[in-house]
Amino acid sequence: MTENKPTQEKTAQERLQAEQEHKEHVHHTKINAAAIADHLLGNMHSLHVKLHQYHWYVKGPNFFTLHEKFEELYNQNEEWFDKLAERLITSGHKPASTTAEFEKYSMLSENAVNKYAKAEEMVENIVDDFRSTRELTVRAIRLAQDEGDDALEDTLIAFKNDVDKNIWMLQAFIGKEALEDDDAFDEDEE
Repeated sequence: MTENKPTQEKTAQERLQAEQEHKEHVHHTKINAAAIADHLLGNMHSLHVKLHQYHWYVKGPNFFTLHEKFEELYNQNEEWFDKLAERLITSGHKPASTTAEFEKYSMLSENAVNKYAKAEEMVENIVDDFRSTRELTVRAIRLAQDEGDDALEDTLIAFKNDVDKNIWMLQAFIGKEALEDDDAFDEDEE
């Protein structure tokens, strides 16, 4: 009969169980911006690991450039990771906060074999990860608009702007246009 207890009287385990049940309900009924943001946080966690891996293992003539760029990207990622989670808490949501949750919600993959990827492949992988993250961000922006959560919407728009810029810059590094090979934009053209 813990459902009727005031929140402050529930144990930490009871509060966590209620939070997890609520999240599962939202994910399986009507998805909201906060639910999508959990996926964004999961992606950011995966990017944190992948960008560090690439930072440490990149080789070749572009080592110095990419070593610095990957560090810049993981630092920027870390800032957005914190901003988004704090924005969610400020809005009354309970964002994912454990490695297990981040792994559950991440839409990205990372693999130890990627440390042997060529530098250009590393950049292409990060572009793909940013594109997947951008798609989630656009969904979250639309949901935040529908929900009237202007502050979350603004945070997500600013984050998307940084993701778009990173895609453009990384694409330019490998000699491609910003939207080249971008399925999301190729479909819109048809």
